[in-house]
Amino acid sequence: MIKADGLSKITNYEKVTNEYSPSFSGIVAGECKGDLWVDQVQNPKIAVANSYAVGGFAFFGAIESEEESNSVKGFIHKQLFAWLKSKEIGYFEFSIESDGLRNQVLNMFDDQEIQSEKEFSFRKKDETPESLHLPEEYILHEVDHKFWASLNEGAFDNRSFVTERIRGSWQSFDDFHQRSLAFCITHSTKIVAVIAGTASFNDVIAIDIETEEAHRNKGLALLLTGKFVNECVSRGLTAQWDCVESNPASRKLAEKAGFTFIKQNEVYWVKNL
Repeated sequence: MIKADGLSKITNYEKVTNEYSPSFSGIVAGECKGDLWVDQVQNPKIAVANSYAVGGFAFFGAIESEEESNSVKGFIHKQLFAWLKSKEIGYFEFSIESDGLRNQVLNMFDDQEIQSEKEFSFRKKDETPESLHLPEEYILHEVDHKFWASLNEGAFDNRSFVTERIRGSWQSFDDFHQRSLAFCITHSTKIVAVIAGTASFNDVIAIDIETEEAHRNKGLALLLTGKFVNECVSRGLTAQWDCVESNPASRKLAEKAGFTFIKQNEVYWVKNL
């Protein structure tokens, strides 16, 4: 497997993407930031992508021979595991975005215990009525150039709540601003809630949303979601919401915000690398 440092070198990557997986397909297509390995830069048949926002890896494509299977297995156990250990990460989390790969990839961990849980994906293409009102002590911000400058000037105590999401997912703020969007809510000098588009693929934007625990159950996340979706619609974009079964609150919020279920997948992980 080859580390794709120059994404522009990859050609004809359609067979190693999935329209329902913007977080990873956007990395393959060079639309957003992430780590990427392919079997070949021209007409790749196999791709492995790593997303900062998701916190895991994804497999794409097809393995057509035992030689290819052994090559991918060696790459995982030698290179990827070593990379994770260097970051003091003791597990390997992944999804399989091409159905034909599932059994082949899972067989590569036949000597390890594989754990898994369901992942659910939702999308929303139409506007959301903005009927919610923000409590007086909170302020809603669009993450534009002016707000980004205020973050870099230290206007808020926990600027990393926003900046790490954007820097981990996009090559620069200008790249983010051109391809994606984000909103946040502040309370005094602290950012307490954020929603950001952390990937883009074929005009679908993947959502990352978080509210600080002390400020939950006040409608902040639902209000942010409505703002985000409506801005996506105005730009001709579709918002995608992914969540795992161990986070039922996230699924409940997506459904309350009017998102429509589109697919179910599995997230796997192995420990003690």
